[in-house]
Amino acid sequence: MFPAMRNSKRKTSELRETFRISITEGVYSQVYTSLAGSGSVFLTKLLVMLGASSIQFGILSATGQIFLVLMPLGALVTRKLTLHKSATVRWAVAGRALTPLLGVLPLFLSDRISLTAVLAVFAASTALLAVSANIWAGWMARMVPLRIRGRFFAKRNAVLLSFGLSTAFLLGLLVDNFNNDPAALRLVMAGLFLIAGVIGLIGLKILSRQPERPAETANMPALKLFKEPFKDSNFRKLCVFGGWWMLAVGIGAPFWQPFMIEVLRMGVTEMLLYGMTSTIGSILTLKYWGRFIDRYGNIAAMKLAIGIGTVVPFAWLFVTPDSIWIIFIESLIAGSMWGCVGIVTANLVLAIAPKEKAQIYSGLFGACCGAGLIITMLASGIFMPAPLQIAGMSLHPMQVLFLITAFVRFSALIPLSRVKEPDAVPLNVVLGKLRLWSKVRFLNLRVTLSREKPKK
Repeated sequence: MFPAMRNSKRKTSELRETFRISITEGVYSQVYTSLAGSGSVFLTKLLVMLGASSIQFGILSATGQIFLVLMPLGALVTRKLTLHKSATVRWAVAGRALTPLLGVLPLFLSDRISLTAVLAVFAASTALLAVSANIWAGWMARMVPLRIRGRFFAKRNAVLLSFGLSTAFLLGLLVDNFNNDPAALRLVMAGLFLIAGVIGLIGLKILSRQPERPAETANMPALKLFKEPFKDSNFRKLCVFGGWWMLAVGIGAPFWQPFMIEVLRMGVTEMLLYGMTSTIGSILTLKYWGRFIDRYGNIAAMKLAIGIGTVVPFAWLFVTPDSIWIIFIESLIAGSMWGCVGIVTANLVLAIAPKEKAQIYSGLFGACCGAGLIITMLASGIFMPAPLQIAGMSLHPMQVLFLITAFVRFSALIPLSRVKEPDAVPLNVVLGKLRLWSKVRFLNLRVTLSREKPKK
């Protein structure tokens, strides 16, 4: 057998094994994240149980985004390593092993001290996992070819979201059964975070079996390693967009779940049903977003997602405890939008980065996004607006934030329009093709109908 054929077969087998293990491990990772990661309903429930203030909710949400700001450290840790698997796993083990403390500490400390301790443990866990995530991103960039990356992440995310939300929903039913028994609820929450930690560690055992290819070492000083990507003007424009978009998303972000609990009086089960509906929206459309991205590029897809992301917050201005169904419709649409954003944010930076610098580009882009998100998350908790009367509606302070985020999200189209993506198709060209396709389909239908002779 020729060497080229052997190499081709080896790469195909390696890629197939990467897909299989990445999806299997990802299921465990997603379940872990749904239970104890940033945005977890159970973390919000824990803080509500401990009597958290709006500022502390802001700190919780902002702490979750330390994940993004610290991602460049992954490139620093691995700059002299050719194999990254063990580093990915070690840092993730350290982060996930802290998770059971989130539920155990409130069993032995007062609520006031527990709040501080829980936020500190969550921050430490998030920081450790951030380093691991960046190393993993560079590892995956070497394993998955760019031409199929959109479809791969779409398929992977669809499977992961299904398992994560269904597991969280079942445990949410358990938690809601103890709402009227505070002592028992604390024990249940402790058990839940223990389960999350164990599941997360099992997933890392599976991840350790995934193939890897050697990476080139970066024999340069740390400062130069971080400065080099910013000499790329296109990357600078991408970072401006990422920071701008996340600044917009961060407005009011800490208060979607507290609004459900405190204003709409929703239980954990109802909140998880909302999340499940959002997941269904993602799953139903991820395949199409993946195809769209592989065919037309990430920027065109992101522009469509921004348009959707601008509209969906308006649904929250009209919802009341008697009309909760409104946000379930919103969640289907928002789920599709966030599914697209998830693929784009993982894929766009890798599309414009030089192959050998994918990890540091990805980490720095994540840091810019995280910095923007943290700023407005903290500001939302500190500078909560007053209630607002507008167009005959009385808006809760949280709803005022939801209104502001809608307009600021739309403005993110400005910096995005300056980013250049190789082989991308402009959105106006894409829309023109879609209009032409629709017109051709309609004309073909008319011709078909006109040829049909009526039966006598």
